[in-house]
Formats: sequence, C-alpha cells, structure tokens
Amino acid sequence: MKIAIVATEASADFLGLKLINVLQKRNKNLKFFGIGGPLMESTGFNSFISINNFNTIGIAEVFFRIPKFLRILKEIENKIRLESPDLIITIDSPSFSYRLVNKLQDLRKENVKFFHYVAPTVWAWKKYRAKLFSQLYDKLFTLFKFENKYFIEHNLETHFVGHQIFFDKKVLKKKRIITFLPGSRNIEIKNNLLRLKSVISHTAKAYSDYSIYILTFDHSKGMVKNILKNTNVKIITNFDEKQNILSKSFLAIAASGSISLELCKYQVPSIIVYNTHIITRILIKLFVNVRYASIINIHFKKEIIPEYLFEKFTYNNLIKEISILVKNQKKRKKQIEFMNNFSNHMLLKKKNPAEIISDHII
Repeated sequence: MKIAIVATEASADFLGLKLINVLQKRNKNLKFFGIGGPLMESTGFNSFISINNFNTIGIAEVFFRIPKFLRILKEIENKIRLESPDLIITIDSPSFSYRLVNKLQDLRKENVKFFHYVAPTVWAWKKYRAKLFSQLYDKLFTLFKFENKYFIEHNLETHFVGHQIFFDKKVLKKKRIITFLPGSRNIEIKNNLLRLKSVISHTAKAYSDYSIYILTFDHSKGMVKNILKNTNVKIITNFDEKQNILSKSFLAIAASGSISLELCKYQVPSIIVYNTHIITRILIKLFVNVRYASIINIHFKKEIIPEYLFEKFTYNNLIKEISILVKNQKKRKKQIEFMNNFSNHMLLKKKNPAEIISDHII
C-alpha cells in the first residue's frame, strides 16, 4: 500500500511521525512519501521537498510569495501522481492542503481516498471552509470534539481523535528555567523575536539565577543567533532536548500556536505573544470570530493564559507579566489547575490518536 502524507508544519511533522510509527508496526510493507520534516524523515519517509519551503505564515506574507507557492503546489501534485498512491493524507495547513487535494480529485477514478488530520479552524473564521473541505475529503480527524459538528452537517465522515501530545504525557519537577518559544516558521520567528529581544535580555539579567532557553529549529538557528547576539541565552534545536527543557520549565513565553497545548501538557505557566504584518493584523481583527488566541482560553471562555498580541506585545507589558508569574504562586497555581482540567478533557478518548486513525487505514 502506498500512502502520500503532506505535512508542511513542525507540529504536523510530529503528528505524521506518530502516525507513521503506528502504521509501520502494523505493516512493514507500507510505502510513505509526500512532504514531511525531519521527524517523519527519520522513519524512512521520502519527502519530495524540504519543509523549510513553507516558512511563511500570515495572509500578507503569503500574498507576496504566491508564485513560489504555485510552483511548489504543481511540483508536489506531479510527484504524487507519479507515485500512484492508494491514500492521500493531509495534516493541518488547510489552505495548501485544500488546493492540493482539489487538484488531485481526478484520482478518485482510481479509487484513491483522501483523509485530512487536524480540522481547519472554521469556528474561528471562514466558516464556509467546512463545506469546501467536506466536498473534497472522505474522512476528517479532529483534535477537539466541538469541531465535528461543523463538518458532519455537510455529510463529511468526521472522527474526534484528540491530540497526540496528551498521550505522551509526563510532568517533571520544575527547575529554574525560563523558556522562550518564538514560533516555528522563519517569518514568524523573526517578527516575534525582534520584539522579544529586549525582553530576553532583561530576563537574563533580572533573573540571573535562572537558565534562559530559546527553543527553535535547525532552519532558523542562524537567524536566531544573529538577532540575539551578545545575549546570555542557550539556543536549542534538538527535538528530544527541547521536550526535556520544556517539561522542566518554570515559565514559558510562547508565540501563539499549537505550542500552547504542549505547555498545557507539561503544566508550564505561560504567556502567549504574537506579532505579524500590519495587513495580516487588520484582516485578523476584521474577520476572526473568537476573542482569544490560546485554545485553553477559547475552551474556558476567559483569559487563563495571559495574551499579548499585536500592539499589546510590548516590553513593559511582558516584563511586568514575567515578574508576576515568577513570584506570584497563586497566579501560577491557577494556570496549572486549568491546564490540568484541560488535559483531562483532551484525554476523554482513551485510545492513542494515531491508533484511531490507523484503524481507518489498515
């Protein structure tokens, strides 16, 4: 059986790794190819193109690179056709996934099936995407139970599987570690890190008895080093080492995204930040239907995790919030309690998500 998997983000690379691991245990003769990062490639996965080609995020940022993305889209389409897969699985990246799968619909006459893992956030914005996705895919696997209704109403077979990270749970004793996580894509890391630079420098001096870490990726390590030169911090890119540091962190300052789920899993008191292009910022404010960026805040419908987005993402706001979360045990305990409640909610499904999805494949 030939399976094409398309995972263009670091978080999707992790989910793809776990899925491939389970499938390989069940059947050693499966062939995997498509787009994946270093985690998926460690299994023998054949990635047609480097995941680094997708280091752009945001409406305005993507707009200026449309010709490049159209070339990549065509290249991936052609290579998938040449491999003649039996199944195509796209993970997250709804815009790219939709366009690719739309171009490959004619493969249905060869009985090719299409699965998508991680629902597009239609509950936050562009609700009409639920109908579009439902017309292209055979099955959808969601991270959050409340997402199912948006797709079931359009007759798409939808399964809540939960998030993989909560099934690898281990909470370690916290150490004197403050961690900064500026994002996963180069433009995102640059936008956030330029604002965080002075905050990181202050934190390293004000909390000299703490170790300060920047968790990033190989593709961005050079840029991070350049931005933070002469700053007393440790830059980590190894996946296992990053997980170890994150699990022991006393406090984390993180870019909005799926990392908030990992911080929740490890019960690390956190601050969420985000900066982006002014055009993207305006469009988000005009069209996004939710009040918060962090899924934990969205779930509880109130700000449990402090958020400093766009114009609120300032030096003064952050050094004040960092001081509170280092010193105020009551505030820290409140975050941890809600994180624990959310983790228990995510574990309503007792079976590993990769196992559930594999049941639909083999």
